[in-house]
Parts: sequence; structure tokens; C-alpha cells
Amino acid sequence: MRLINKLIMLGAITISILSLNSRAFAASTYGMSCTNVAYDGKLSSDYLQKSDNNTTSVVSSYGVYTGTDCVYAGAGRSNSSAIVGGEIARAAANSIIGAVNSRLSSALANNNTAAHMSYSSNGNGIGMAANHLVGGLSLWTNFSSSNFENDQTFTSVAFDSNNFDGDASSMSFGVDKRFGNVIAGFMLSGFESDIDTAVNKGNITVEGETYGIYVGLNTGVLTVSIGAGTGEYEIDTTRVDLGSDKTITANDVTADVQYMHANVSGTLNRGKLSFSPRIGYRNFDMDMPAFTDLVPNDVNTITTTNRITSNESISGKTYSSDMTEAGLSIALSTGGKLTPYVDAAYVNEDTTAAAYNTELTADGNSDLLASSPDGYITYGGGVMLNLSGKVSGYINLTETTNRTDFTETSVSGSLKIRF
Repeated sequence: MRLINKLIMLGAITISILSLNSRAFAASTYGMSCTNVAYDGKLSSDYLQKSDNNTTSVVSSYGVYTGTDCVYAGAGRSNSSAIVGGEIARAAANSIIGAVNSRLSSALANNNTAAHMSYSSNGNGIGMAANHLVGGLSLWTNFSSSNFENDQTFTSVAFDSNNFDGDASSMSFGVDKRFGNVIAGFMLSGFESDIDTAVNKGNITVEGETYGIYVGLNTGVLTVSIGAGTGEYEIDTTRVDLGSDKTITANDVTADVQYMHANVSGTLNRGKLSFSPRIGYRNFDMDMPAFTDLVPNDVNTITTTNRITSNESISGKTYSSDMTEAGLSIALSTGGKLTPYVDAAYVNEDTTAAAYNTELTADGNSDLLASSPDGYITYGGGVMLNLSGKVSGYINLTETTNRTDFTETSVSGSLKIRF
């Protein structure tokens, strides 16, 4: 009878452990945090052990201090910023620098002097601004919004994954002045982003402003523009403690950001069609300082004396996105209030890839490596609106394709009312 009972118990323990490994998330049997100080640095060797007298000394091998996720997870025990910090830099670069390029593309194009408006298409949408308001001064605004996701397979924290789903938006305002064939200006951009990370049940939100300057030159054949800016982003991150299933937080982390860009484009008219080829470069750096992940009390059932958890220190890191683009826009003049256009581009990208914590011990699984962007294609189009001499604008839709494990849809638009 004792042998049968032991076999039943062994079978139950085996099924329990296999079940923990097979689930996407498996919290601790006893609710102990992955950082509970009771482990005393022995988590990797004693994680499957529970002593008869509820101390850290090993007496018998049954039960678990914590879910096996604490030991097998690399990505799951990483702060959310380490998983998607580079993607935030990428989204900010496209939103903010795209607004400047759109503005300069339109301002340096041939003007519709009757309406005091200028129009031009490029890969970041259609630029639109009112010219000659006060002594050559122009005021402009641009809005953009994007939804993006990494669809890398996520099955369990033991296998790691770069899977995430997020969105970003920006609103930019600028003022510039024309000096002959040169335009110089200043801009302010507000940026927000919200990303959910699958492997750690995490989230990261970003909100902040950047300030920049830019200069554009029309040589008659080509238009050339350069710009740079700086600012600060406030960042909040969360993730789940894989042992206690409680939420680990880091709030009000201030990151310094810098960006720069350059663009060269031209326009060739053939009847009602306008062809606008371009090449461009944009860079965005986000300098995250060192900060602390606050780990909540696990309130485990092992003992009343070992409920103390240890916060985790996150090292500072710079997340960077560099993109070089070659594209072509084609616009069709209809002679009316609507001007449709299409756009396509090839982008070569070097963005900081996700970085995962080292697993405490090998689990025999082949972990998924983080997605690394290289070259991909964007395509889309939109419509320019010229409803009257006082009301005009545009709407633009762009898709990103052929980027590893990644898809994105971006919408930008503007409406100008001239009094």
C-alpha cells in the first residue's frame, strides 16, 4: 500500500511539473516571488526543493518554492523596456522626423500662389502649410498615428519571445521662414506610445516632448533638408513576477532623447503625373538611465518570516534606431479638389534589438531569438484636399511589410483653415 501511495504521489508531482512547464504562465505553488530573499542565492539549484521544516535547507524533494518560470524564463524576467526600447525609438523617429520631412517637402515645392498653399507627396504623407502669413512666416501642424505588432510565436515563458502589440501617436507644430530658396524653422512635437509585451505580461508607456530645428534648400533640381532635436520622455513599465503573479513596476523614469535627419528629393512632371523620388536618413536615440523595478511583497505561504522580496536594478542603456530610405511618390492631378497619390519605399533599418535576462539554468528548450530588423518595404497612398482657398489638408495611409515578425499600419493627416 505504501508503495502504491508513493507511486501515486510521484505521478501527481510529475504531472504538476509538466503542467507548469506547458502553460504560458505558471505562478508559484506557494506564491513566492522570483526575488524572495529566502532563496539566499540558491534559486537555480534548489528551485524544485521544499524542506520539511520550511527552511531553505534541503531535506526532501517534493513541491516547489516557486513556479519553474522563475528559473527557465529569460525574456519573462526582463523589464519591458529591454524588450521594446528600440521599437519606441523607431516609432518616434518615424512620427517626428516624418512630420518635418513632410513640411519641408511641401514648403520647398512650387506654390499655388492663388491659394497661398503648397503641396507635395512623400513617403511620410502630404505636406501642407499656409505660406506668406506674416513676412514669409508659415505655421504648420501634423498628426500621425500607428498601430504595430510583433507576431513572433509565444507559447510559454520558457521559450522566450519578442511578441508585442502597441501603438504610437504624435502631434507636431512648427513655425518657419523663407529666405529666398532657403527655409529655416523650429518645431515642437508631443509623442505617446503604449506597448504590451506578451512574455512577461508587461506594458510600457511613453509620453514626452521634443524640440527641434530644421533647414531646407531648393536648388531648382533637388531639395535638400537637414534637422536635429532633443527632448525628454517619461516612461512607466510593468511586468508580472513569475513566482508570485504580482505586478512589478517602475514609474516616472526620465529618458533623454535626441534625433537627426537628412533628406534629398526631386520632382519630375509628365502631364498630369508628378514623380518624386527621394533618399533619406533618420536617427533617434533614447538614453534610459539606470532605475529600479519595484517588486511587491509576495505574502507566500511557506513561512511568516521570509516574505521579504528584493527589488531589481535595471542598468541604463541607449536604445537607437537608424533608418536609410529610398522611395518614390506618384501624384495624379485631377484638376479638381482631390489629388490622389501612391508611394513606395525600401528601408534599411538598424534598431536596437530586444535583450533578455540570462536564464538561471538550461531547460533543454530551444529559445526564440529576438527579432532583428534589416530591410523591408513600405507602401501606401492618400489624397490631398483643396476644398477652397481657405480650407485644405490631406490624409495618408502607409503599411510596413517584409520586416521580420513585424507589421505596422500608419495614418497621418491634417486640416488647414486659413482666415
